[in-house]
Amino acid sequence: MFLQTAGLICSEWGMPVKAILIAIVSAVLLAVICLLVVEAVGKKDISALAPRNAAPETDTDTETETEKISESEPEEAEPEKEQLPESESETVEPETQISNKEDEKAEPELETAASGGEIALDDAATIEDGDNDTGTMIVGDTRIQVRYSRSFAAALAQSDDTLKGLYNSVKNDLVCYKLKPRSSWSNESFYSGRTTYAKFAIRGKTLSLYIALDPDEYKDTKYSFRDERETAKYRDVPMQLKIKSERAARRAKELIAAMAEKHGLPRVEVRPENYRPDYKTTEALVKDKLIKLFCVAAPDRSRQELESAAIADIKAKDKTPRDFTTRLMRADNETKARYSAIKNELLRYGMKPRMSTGNESWFKGRTTYAKFAIRGKTLSLYLALDPQEFADSKYSFRNESDVGKYETVPMRVNLKSDRSVRYVKELIAALAEKHGLARAERTEEDFRYVEKKRKKK
Repeated sequence: MFLQTAGLICSEWGMPVKAILIAIVSAVLLAVICLLVVEAVGKKDISALAPRNAAPETDTDTETETEKISESEPEEAEPEKEQLPESESETVEPETQISNKEDEKAEPELETAASGGEIALDDAATIEDGDNDTGTMIVGDTRIQVRYSRSFAAALAQSDDTLKGLYNSVKNDLVCYKLKPRSSWSNESFYSGRTTYAKFAIRGKTLSLYIALDPDEYKDTKYSFRDERETAKYRDVPMQLKIKSERAARRAKELIAAMAEKHGLPRVEVRPENYRPDYKTTEALVKDKLIKLFCVAAPDRSRQELESAAIADIKAKDKTPRDFTTRLMRADNETKARYSAIKNELLRYGMKPRMSTGNESWFKGRTTYAKFAIRGKTLSLYLALDPQEFADSKYSFRNESDVGKYETVPMRVNLKSDRSVRYVKELIAALAEKHGLARAERTEEDFRYVEKKRKKK
């Protein structure tokens, strides 16, 4: 019926319409043939890959055979891996190489860092100091232990003023014999021509001087020393002297004179210089490449991550210390000079100092007349004067009468320049006149450097 109807309809069409219909049908048939060919080729490719990945569910023989192959390969490779060196065993198992390809760089770097490799710096991490030689680097949520390697210059800069004073005194004496200084990472050497005659070193908090004398010649003498001839770097300067006090410094100078006489070094009087360096923070010394950081422990961290850990904020040790003595020790030379000048002036009026945690107070009898304090990098003096009496004057000050511990010394003056020192001396004179304190002349002393008192055992 359908064919009759189609034949009836087609008999009514002309030749052009029939030609178009034939062309359309031919195109559809061609497309279907192409799809069938593509599908056949795809199945062929998949079947070729099946033994490597997964066998077809219907082909049980192929599946069994594939399992046998996959099970037998590791059994044959495993003994070879045990017998071969580590470098060759990696070539036996290509699959392991491929799976670890992304970690090839990270893994050796982690081993280097964890075994104590130096950490390069960047500006992205936080370090908290622990004891004198170690700290903790914080990278994200991970805490990494680091060890500091301080150069001689860094150790000297961060030492207390007592050590700096002893170093300054002995160095001035060495210079008198026309010895020239030369700095290395761990020492400061003094030489003339090609001969080294002395070396400074700092171990912990102790200053040592190594000099070119034969230790055997000074056995059973008053001098306390150590023989370092077995240490290669000190073979030419084998006598080690630990300089912990003024007496030790005097004896070191006696031995320097004996060494100079032995080697024919003439002494020339030279004007003493100040060789005490300013205190510097660990952050500044790391950036100046005077302190190196080494990784102690870095679990689950690659060297690349460690290198991105930097010194942006070193917290614990470089927070401003709370006690006045340490703040003064870490202050720059200008601040120390202003402190010394004002302290000499207060002493001329018969006042006595008393040190507390955050201040140095100046009193006479039971009355406190002045207090020193350091906030950040600024030295301040608080005076027992009424700030209102000096309103609209040339003096720049701050009223601290609302602060409990400065209630009796409410006028705060910041000592930031030589002019401020002159103004403070004028205010001290006004304070003395108000309270009836007489001024007496006395020799100017140097109070720039803090001498830490040793506890009696």
